[in-house]
Amino acid sequence: MKILNTTLVLLLLAGLATSCSELDDKDYYSDTDSKVLNDELKITNLSSEEYIKSRADFSSMNELFEKDSIYSRLDAKGQVSTMLVVSNDNFKQPEASKEEYIAKSHVSDIAISPANVHNGERLMMWHGKYVNIDIDSLGQKGHVVDHIMLNNAAVKEVIKTNNGFVYVISDMISTPTSLYDFINNLDDNYSLFKDMVLSSGERIFDKANSKAIGVNNEGNTVYDSVFIYKNSFFEAKGFDMNSESLTATMLLFSNDVINEAMNDAKQRLASWGLERNQDTLRHWILKAAFFNKKYEADEIQTTDTNDLQSIYGMQWRTNVQKVDVANPTELSNGVVYKVKKLHLPTNLLIYRLKDYFYYYENCTDEEKDSYFKTFNMTYNGCKTEVAEWTPWAGVWPLHENRILRYDKTEGVDDSQGFQIDFTPIMLSANGDVTPYKIPPGTYRLAMGFVQNMGVDIKVEVLVNGKIIATSPSITLGSATTYHYDRGAVLDNRYPEGFEPNYVRSKSGNKKAANYDTDGGPIISELNIPDVKGDGSASTITLRIVSDNWGGKTMVKLHHWCLRPTSNNY
Repeated sequence: MKILNTTLVLLLLAGLATSCSELDDKDYYSDTDSKVLNDELKITNLSSEEYIKSRADFSSMNELFEKDSIYSRLDAKGQVSTMLVVSNDNFKQPEASKEEYIAKSHVSDIAISPANVHNGERLMMWHGKYVNIDIDSLGQKGHVVDHIMLNNAAVKEVIKTNNGFVYVISDMISTPTSLYDFINNLDDNYSLFKDMVLSSGERIFDKANSKAIGVNNEGNTVYDSVFIYKNSFFEAKGFDMNSESLTATMLLFSNDVINEAMNDAKQRLASWGLERNQDTLRHWILKAAFFNKKYEADEIQTTDTNDLQSIYGMQWRTNVQKVDVANPTELSNGVVYKVKKLHLPTNLLIYRLKDYFYYYENCTDEEKDSYFKTFNMTYNGCKTEVAEWTPWAGVWPLHENRILRYDKTEGVDDSQGFQIDFTPIMLSANGDVTPYKIPPGTYRLAMGFVQNMGVDIKVEVLVNGKIIATSPSITLGSATTYHYDRGAVLDNRYPEGFEPNYVRSKSGNKKAANYDTDGGPIISELNIPDVKGDGSASTITLRIVSDNWGGKTMVKLHHWCLRPTSNNY
């Protein structure tokens, strides 16, 4: 909202000429107490206080203002203002504990004329919260009465006084609660989400605003304590849930919605033979729920594919997630939409799939024949070429560069080339191997070999014996791009939670950026098909093929890595 300073406001008042009132300058200097210029605007030489007191139909509002010292505070400030009033018929007596709050919600230090309000602006009131201004299409053409809304109330009259404006409205202002107050007041149906949010911050004793009321037996000062809620988790993103300057969108998840989504995720992971930390999934819900923009219903739920980014950069796909956009809850600093059905994205459930060729040595003879089908290649053992290492001892686990080696089969000419059909396998804690089941969707394929192999290869990906993707020709030469898993050319290439610059600064290890990356680029957008049409996973084959040995006699294979893309949702 634009904020008008006092000088500017007074100049605007002195020279106001609006399409809705068609006033002449002379109309502002009339000697009459009140002059009706048209159905939408009045001008009076009375002050706002005098005008309100002159109208018998404002007696209830006048009594509220007097009781809570609104007029005396205005006099003390000696500045222009905007006052919102209702007729006696529309007056609702507030509870005694809320009288001052309600009175202040009808007064602003900014005198704003109908000609200078715009749709979507907000007017700060004395109770420290904003009133939202909504103007319909006729209101934007200059009409005022019933075409300008202040929160829940329609404007019925506008009176320019000699020290501001009085707006007569249809209902007393209902001020929505702040985002923090809303969360704090959630009922037990939302306890999981409420606990996620509130446990990420803490209540802190506000000594400056707490009144000393005595001394206890130990000689310590006793306070009529005031506590404030501080949340560095959100404030790190400039997102203060208490701030009235915030304009936010929050997605609200009931316990049922969260539990259903978590159970679905658990079943999906089990069907893929994978596991995922449940705290990580819950943490994603918290990170995905808040946006630093107020979204309209047609933005938060769409039929076309669209992604919104939360304050923590979490991807929210608006045509996949199901949101109740018909019943938003307006807050003083944002809007809340209830989520009807939550889908935990595949690229959340699978951060990356990465494993190693040296698992060959854990296979039975039958498994070797099945998972490592070679042509013109002879097995020559597995070898650790770089000892276990970590860039930060005691923090990140040791990582081994162990490779699978094949010699050129004796009697094979260079021009005959070589090929290996490899089925990606995982290694269990007891040393058994099983094929990976890859869910349908898009992935980035990366791989690692050993530097200076001096051969050109292509990688084909097969599902059910059918080639679904082929890489461009790749030279495994002197560059370190495909050397083990030290590739530095891909973005987003590290294990979950690893920040190389942070690790380097803390550990002093200059090679932190070499640690456990995805490897070198093979296929940037690999689409694993939904073979059965039911979302079930498939076993894949990675075919590494070369048309020529190029004078070399050994191939060294390190790892493969599939990382879901943003479209694998």
